Amino acid sequence: MSRGDKAHFALGLAGCALLMLLLACTPGISFTEDLGRHLLLGKIILAERAVPQTNLLTYTHPEFPFINHHWLSEIFLYLAHRAAGLNGLIAWKMIMMTLGLLCAMLARKPRGEFNLYWLAGIFSAVILGFRAHIRPELFTYLNVALLMLLLNQVRKGKRWPRFVIPPLMLLWANAHIYFIFGLGMLFLFLIERLIGSEPQKRVRETGWFALAVLFSAANPNFLKGLLYPFAIFRNYGVAITENASPLEYWHTVLNPMLIALPLLSLLFFIALGRLIITRFRTRDTSSEGLAEIFTALAAFAAACLMARSAPLFALTALPVIAAAPSRTRRWAAAPLLILNILLCAAVVEGKYARIFPSPIGPTPFGFDDESRYQRLTALARDYGLKGPVFTDYNIGSLVEYQLWPEPGYVDNRPEAFPAAFWRTEYEPALALGPAWEEISARRGFNAIIVSLTGVKEAFCRELMRRPEWVLVHLDEFCGMWVRNDISNKQIIDASIFNEARLGEYVQDLGRRIGQLPEISAWRRQIEADVIVYRLYSLICVDATPAVWPMLKKVHLMYPDWQIVHELMRVSVPPEDIQMAEQVLAEKARWPLAAKQVLDWGHVLLARKEIAEAQRVFRRGRFFFPLSPALREALRICDDLEYVTAPKNN
Repeated sequence: MSRGDKAHFALGLAGCALLMLLLACTPGISFTEDLGRHLLLGKIILAERAVPQTNLLTYTHPEFPFINHHWLSEIFLYLAHRAAGLNGLIAWKMIMMTLGLLCAMLARKPRGEFNLYWLAGIFSAVILGFRAHIRPELFTYLNVALLMLLLNQVRKGKRWPRFVIPPLMLLWANAHIYFIFGLGMLFLFLIERLIGSEPQKRVRETGWFALAVLFSAANPNFLKGLLYPFAIFRNYGVAITENASPLEYWHTVLNPMLIALPLLSLLFFIALGRLIITRFRTRDTSSEGLAEIFTALAAFAAACLMARSAPLFALTALPVIAAAPSRTRRWAAAPLLILNILLCAAVVEGKYARIFPSPIGPTPFGFDDESRYQRLTALARDYGLKGPVFTDYNIGSLVEYQLWPEPGYVDNRPEAFPAAFWRTEYEPALALGPAWEEISARRGFNAIIVSLTGVKEAFCRELMRRPEWVLVHLDEFCGMWVRNDISNKQIIDASIFNEARLGEYVQDLGRRIGQLPEISAWRRQIEADVIVYRLYSLICVDATPAVWPMLKKVHLMYPDWQIVHELMRVSVPPEDIQMAEQVLAEKARWPLAAKQVLDWGHVLLARKEIAEAQRVFRRGRFFFPLSPALREALRICDDLEYVTAPKNN
């Protein structure tokens, strides 16, 4: 490799590493969904010197068997959090994800085409950024990349990686359930080494693989823990967003991962085709590198089945792309450098996160204020909040973390509850219908703490109408209601969310909006996110008239923010409908969600502009051809057109 080639390659590596660092500089959804539970379990494991074998965090099913496949990660996260806090964990996440990407890119140096590899690295960083959360799976990302690096050293004749791999598998098997993917990588490498080898070498290679399996079985549940990855989904009684396939998402929504995944897949299959053609032309019958190809194909299949597995493909595709022979065109580095810089700038400025819709849009760039995840702890400490507490799936882990040793109702571990529980109790309870009274009486709910984005407006407004429940806390995450009972007099008297408290809440929001431009770039987007979700919290408790003036100010600051457009649609007063409709019309032209098309199209249908609505829906199908909602909207248009068409005698 010439000096110019080395500089070219180094520039691409540096660009991808910088993008990955910035994409990982985000709180993610960690604390609201998983991190609180991980920290709590890490604390419990250290205190009791044992890994719990049941779901001990909830009062609904405390004795239900539960295999904790990431207990070692939880100990690490607890100790790291105690030492460095939440922002220390964010910095650790940035390092872990960047090291993982760099190790994957260095596992096999590209054979000439640095620009193609640079582009692949950018796509991989974007896909990894989709899962940039403080979770045990961070160990999987780094371990997959390290294993690829180690196996390539073995291919070069080095012996020392052989002695590193078994301990690596030991740590991995106790850190995250995707250790099974690592064993799959080692099995494919074993097959690669066995092809055409002598009997003595076959025995030796099989022995090394058996040793890795044996080390992986060294977990608190031994063989059961080793095989648990194959059984975990048998008890899932609730659908999880991250377990949906990318194809399901493409029906209704786009985000950076859903854009980058097919592009990286295209680069991968082009590279694979080149490799096959080259081997055919040179009549290369060696088995070297076959494990990399089949590992990447397995990761691609896993990514097609579940979006959460897309990072596996983002890492394992890189060595295959690197192995494909091609020529380097130095001039092509310029547009790639520009793309890399623009993406980095978009992440820091916030546009990268703002323009994409939920449910799996990117989370905002920056460091966080950890005190906002401890408000319920302060309420319980100061006013004696008592359980049992009803929670929803989305926020259960955070509530457990804040209120422990008060057990929770439910958290986001489907495998830790009987599958029937979700269908026969949890879902009827969320409906607040006739079943709610029976469930509430049987469980003895004294408080309700629910995530606003999880239960939505209807649930919160229904509780506001029921005199037996009193709102005592509201923020960007959740609302908390306590039973209107003499036993809760202290917390109700101190914290009831009455007109005066509402006025203070609105006044504080106005102050936050005014101060937003003065906040540093490292915290501004997080604070803006807090503001928007606090505005949504007012909509949830039916205080919508207070929202619109502040929402217009936020829209002036960030006219591209998709969530703001959603809030405008549901809070606009009659005198400003034209402004909101203009926003809807603009977003329907270049939609990132089928809902943006549907919202504007239904406005047109309400005006009886059927032909224009048809044009909007048909154009939307160009972006979302698989959307059943758009197909149904067009069918409705056809029916309306038929009904309103003049009849010939």
